[in-house]
Amino acid sequence: MKRVLAAALMALSGSASVCVSAGAMDDLIVIAPLDNSVRGAGLHGEVLAAVVTRPKYSGSQTSSVVALPLINISYNDTLYFNVHRLGYWLPWKFEDGKVRFGLLAEQQRGFVATDGALLAGMSDRDAATEAGVNVAWDSPIGYLDFAYLNDVSDTHDGSAVKVMFSTRLIERGKLFIKASGGYERMSRSAVSYYYGVKSSEATATRPQYAAADSTIHTYVALDARYRISKQWSLNAHLSNNKLGEQIENSPVVDRTNVTVGYIAAGWHF
Repeated sequence: MKRVLAAALMALSGSASVCVSAGAMDDLIVIAPLDNSVRGAGLHGEVLAAVVTRPKYSGSQTSSVVALPLINISYNDTLYFNVHRLGYWLPWKFEDGKVRFGLLAEQQRGFVATDGALLAGMSDRDAATEAGVNVAWDSPIGYLDFAYLNDVSDTHDGSAVKVMFSTRLIERGKLFIKASGGYERMSRSAVSYYYGVKSSEATATRPQYAAADSTIHTYVALDARYRISKQWSLNAHLSNNKLGEQIENSPVVDRTNVTVGYIAAGWHF
């Protein structure tokens, strides 16, 4: 079952997943498109053709620019795929459907040693599939999502707690601007897997390292959309992510604040 889930998520993620950096900050590095889910009966969604600038991996000073699709689709307001999150909303709803409970799975990207000079000579880190539960509240002031996930692919055997809040700043005519922020608590074993240095990988300039505890990293972001027509839009995103202390202490990290941006053309259906 774990292999089936991992394969399905990787197939759905496809090229969209390559936009995110290695390890901890996958869902923080590239925030999902403006709508957390596309509501309504039937199949609805949006596909963004984006040009993204981001680090080669979380904590790297080397940046890259890539072109890729970002996908956000929903079927009957129940089953959805949002950039790299595959989710299912359970039938239980409260407060006229504004409070919902769901099941979800996410792809946690790994890295290869060629992603940066600080990684040279290290073993590649595999992608992980994490699955868990979430609860979301579409409140009068914004959208709050709380998720708990565990590694189900036997990759790092860790867990994560993720909290995200977003609110609309401007919704005037064709222009829509949203602000969001959140944090992720990443378990010690996950930090050690992605940011640790094994004894066999240690060098004179890269000492052996393992996380002493779990770590918390945070982000803030702005997203903007301008509707050209009912089906087409122009989109922009900018986010800044503060890596957690246990990640900052890693000898393979040389940047503690990670900035990501993209511009995109969007097609809506």
